[in-house]
Amino acid sequence: MQFLFQKRRGSGHVQSAESKSNGKDKKMKISQMICMGILTGLSVIDIKCRKIPIGILAAADAGALIYQALFGKEDAALVFGGIAVGILMLAISRLTEESIGYGDSLGIAGLGGYLGFWKLLEVLAAAFFLLAVCGILVLTKKRMERKSALPFYPFLAVSYILYQLGGVYG
Repeated sequence: MQFLFQKRRGSGHVQSAESKSNGKDKKMKISQMICMGILTGLSVIDIKCRKIPIGILAAADAGALIYQALFGKEDAALVFGGIAVGILMLAISRLTEESIGYGDSLGIAGLGGYLGFWKLLEVLAAAFFLLAVCGILVLTKKRMERKSALPFYPFLAVSYILYQLGGVYG
């Protein structure tokens, strides 16, 4: 049986076993905040410019892989599975003449490298759901035409934030 409280030698301070995680939880939260910041920044760029600079995407994707190499939060097979989803999205981008932009697909690949396969699928499902709801609302209000495009990163960012805030949909 594991003790929930342990005394430190030489002091009367009582520390819970949960708080002795050697900073792993703190690193994870910092990485989550960095990911939220990147997705929020990309959302702003996507809304304003409708084009994501490849340099930012390459740096973010490389950062996700470096994070996994250093901290190994996810199993390697799940990481590669997440990246494979992004590669599949690139193929869909190519086949649909960028109905889903290349920048969106590269961002999905990077997020897949950071989250892993299953977590990425949860975030993507929520992002596509939010996008569909917003698209329906915009079309019914006659603010856009059927052929118009909505930026994808804001929906990806919101779904990631909801996922991190407690798995609202999970």
